[in-house]
Amino acid sequence: MTLELDESQGTRPDYRGTYGWPVEQHAGGQRLITGSGVAAVVVPRALSDTVLADLRKLDCAGPALALPTRRERVTVLLAEADDFGTMQQPLPGGIRVLPAGSVVPLPDGRHECAARWLVAPDAARRWLPSLGAVLAAVSSVPVGGRGSAEHGIPRELLSW
Repeated sequence: MTLELDESQGTRPDYRGTYGWPVEQHAGGQRLITGSGVAAVVVPRALSDTVLADLRKLDCAGPALALPTRRERVTVLLAEADDFGTMQQPLPGGIRVLPAGSVVPLPDGRHECAARWLVAPDAARRWLPSLGAVLAAVSSVPVGGRGSAEHGIPRELLSW
């Protein structure tokens, strides 16, 4: 994996220059702003390994972050915002598509940064999977024996 570096920031990745993502500097770190072609899907950590494996099988794996909430770590899947991303059926419990304008912190090389890549972006494969493909993979994952309420992530717990 190779990232272009922003020389003014030392060794911090240049997500805007390398991938064209809408990012901003905030409190010494970098954060992605959803919209402008980039969507984010929040998946409870208990389901994320299965979702990531399904996306790899479909050759639709894209960048995935581990981020803390007040209750647990969650996985945030980045996707290309597209018109096909809306679903007619509800998503499984605890899975959320963040609305445009949401903020997602990005790993920036600082030790104190809580964001970690589970699947790092690849400059040689700059595309993001479509939101429709990501939601299809997420919707196909069986929730199992635990009720959907146990996987719920209320908006106020998203602490980043």
